[in-house]
Amino acid sequence: MFCCINYSLVFQLIHVIVICEKGGGFIVLREISDLGEFKETGFRDVLQGQVDDLETFLEELSRRQIINVSRVIPVEELFRFKPENLLEILKEKVRRLTDRIGEDESFCVRVERRGFKGAISSSDLEKRIGEYVWQLLKGKYGKPPKVDLKNPDKLISIQTIGGLCGVALIDRRLREKYPIIKVK
Repeated sequence: MFCCINYSLVFQLIHVIVICEKGGGFIVLREISDLGEFKETGFRDVLQGQVDDLETFLEELSRRQIINVSRVIPVEELFRFKPENLLEILKEKVRRLTDRIGEDESFCVRVERRGFKGAISSSDLEKRIGEYVWQLLKGKYGKPPKVDLKNPDKLISIQTIGGLCGVALIDRRLREKYPIIKVK
């Protein structure tokens, strides 16, 4: 009897956004091409990529000391959106992330918007998604959750690149171990 294997579940690439120093995008693209699949995004010095293993990628970046890499942002899930439906899609995606925020862990939401200037407000999205997460966690644990805007245990990162959005839950341990992971 033969069994079918869904290889998309067995072998899943990790998405990353690589922010380069001013004018360094092309150089970085060439220097990291062997570490995964990377491409330009249409936004200056912002690369989108997929790697086999996030920590292996970050270790290799650290080892190589590529000076034109300003920061790296891990992304767990990418999806297409239109400004008018972004908030509702984000609520659905973020709800799943909150399962990994513990009762006594602090959180915050950070949004970086690239494109749709005037149609999407990063600060408005941060506030609305933050309130949504706060309510979810309060309902789950029966007490007000902790919010830490400077150094949270869990950081919900929302990154837009034109009509593409990426979300991730990034824990403090990973941010401390790899200082190149920075979310504004």
